[in-house]
Amino acid sequence: MVGYKVRHRTPELVVDEIEDILSYGWTRINIADDIFTANKKRVIEFCNEIKKRNISFTWSAFARVNTVDREILEIMKEVGCDSVSFGIESGNPEMLKRVKKGITLDQARKATKYCKDAGIITHASFMVGLPGESRETMNDSRDFAEELDIMYGYHFLAPFPGTTIREQIDDYDLEILTDDWDLYDANRPIVKTSRLTPEDMENFVTAYATTHQDEWRKTEKEYREGTCSPEDHMKIEGFYRTEIIFRLLSEDLIETVTTPEDEEDPAGELCDKISEIIVGIGCNGLVKRTVMSLLDAGHIKSKRNNGTITWYWTHNNRLDELPISHS
Repeated sequence: MVGYKVRHRTPELVVDEIEDILSYGWTRINIADDIFTANKKRVIEFCNEIKKRNISFTWSAFARVNTVDREILEIMKEVGCDSVSFGIESGNPEMLKRVKKGITLDQARKATKYCKDAGIITHASFMVGLPGESRETMNDSRDFAEELDIMYGYHFLAPFPGTTIREQIDDYDLEILTDDWDLYDANRPIVKTSRLTPEDMENFVTAYATTHQDEWRKTEKEYREGTCSPEDHMKIEGFYRTEIIFRLLSEDLIETVTTPEDEEDPAGELCDKISEIIVGIGCNGLVKRTVMSLLDAGHIKSKRNNGTITWYWTHNNRLDELPISHS
């Protein structure tokens, strides 16, 4: 974090850390390195280390479109990588040059095709509110994203101190509207250009969200009818599982359920009772399947007390409960 020289950790140390994380019961990891694929040799060494240790887990990564090829993506896929996210930022070639992104649209096309060929889910992120942004450049981003036929989303520009855009603001067609750092979360417009107001930017992203909400509802309907594709089935159930687990945690539902100690199938009884509380989410017993998967993974366990079985979340798969402090 200090100085100008990059200090790389060895692939062995990185995989050591991954093994430690997996030992807590996790089965999925996101590698939050914006330039993970910048050094092909290191990525291959990393993947070979996973293969050598015969570790089984799924993972996702960030990448630049000009640092991937068919070979590296196939190697990543072989050892569990199932999704890659690219920061493309704009579908307008001149805008990419203006912000010195250092990529081309053709590179983005090739990268997303390589991902699809390798069986890797692809996501792209685009920025709204870049210097000189106009309705035309925003539409270029939308059209290019649709052309790629992948999952994509938008973030609003948040020019932090130290960035070229903020420090050399007079060189750009851009006005920063606030220094309230709480608003610098990339989820709302905090700049304007000579051709776009913050409202224009907000309306553009809202229109995108509305369109995709309609598509989501259509996919949900197909899921409930049993006619959606396997990939869409995974997306829908993954979303629902997250919602189910959020409710289990935020509403302390696991802790509120008790079963008699002589119950023949206490785990099944727990699943049934939770299903009576969480209704209308998913199909084919998804709530039961979700709770059972948490039990099987050891994230939820039971204890007996005075003829009653109660349930609790484990701290991790090494330690069921933290010791109670009496200080």
